[in-house]
Amino acid sequence: MTDTASIAGIATLKDAELLSLYLSLPPVSREKAFISTAQAAEITGLSIRTIQLWIENGAVRALVIGRKYRIVRESLRAHLEGQTDKWGS
Repeated sequence: MTDTASIAGIATLKDAELLSLYLSLPPVSREKAFISTAQAAEITGLSIRTIQLWIENGAVRALVIGRKYRIVRESLRAHLEGQTDKWGS
């Protein structure tokens, strides 16, 4: 399985599958597929706490690695696009 194929559809994986994928990816590919709350906050222009609340409410998919969240980049994009659609209509 290529890294690109692994990353496609990542937001639909079950938690155990998502963790398995995370652990199997080389560091460069991990950085493409998963981001920190600080990176997500910087990308969106929002606070880290807002990103954490999105994760806790299930709006954005993330893994807990140690004491930190690793956010599924595709999930963040989908959430932001959903917000755009909500307010754009």
